Amino acid sequence: MSDPFAIISGTKQVTKTLNESVKASEELSKAIDGVLAVADKAAKERTESRKKSRVVSADTTTIIEAVDEFQRLMLAKQSEEKIKHEISKKYGSQAWDEIQNIKARKQWEERQDKYLEQNDRRVMKSVMALCYIFATWIAYECTWGRWR
Repeated sequence: MSDPFAIISGTKQVTKTLNESVKASEELSKAIDGVLAVADKAAKERTESRKKSRVVSADTTTIIEAVDEFQRLMLAKQSEEKIKHEISKKYGSQAWDEIQNIKARKQWEERQDKYLEQNDRRVMKSVMALCYIFATWIAYECTWGRWR
C-alpha cells in the first residue's frame, strides 16, 4: 500500500528528529554539568588557597615568610628610590611624575580588566544556566510534553 501523502515518511522523520534532539539535549546537559563542576572545583581550590595563605600560626615558618616579604618590600622600595633618583637626574622631576601617572593608569587598567573578566564569567555562567534550563525544557517537552 503506497503512501500518497507521505504521512508515514513524515512521521518517521519527525520521530527521528525528536529522538536526535533528546540525545542532543542530554549531551548538552552533560557538557554544562561538566563545565559547572570544573568552575566550582576551581572556585573551591582558590578559596582553600586563600584560607591557607591567611592562616597565621606561631611557628617559625610564618615568621620567616613575613621577614622575607618585608625584605622584598624594602628591596622594591630601595630600587624604586634608585630609579627615581636616576630618572630625576637624567630627565627632571617632571619625568618621574609622569612615570607615576603611567604606573597609576596601568594599575587602574589591571583592576578594570580583572573586574571585566569577573563580569564576563558571571555573564557566561548565566548564559550556561539559561542554556541548561532551555535544554531541560526541550527534553521535557520531547519526552513528556505536547511534542511527544
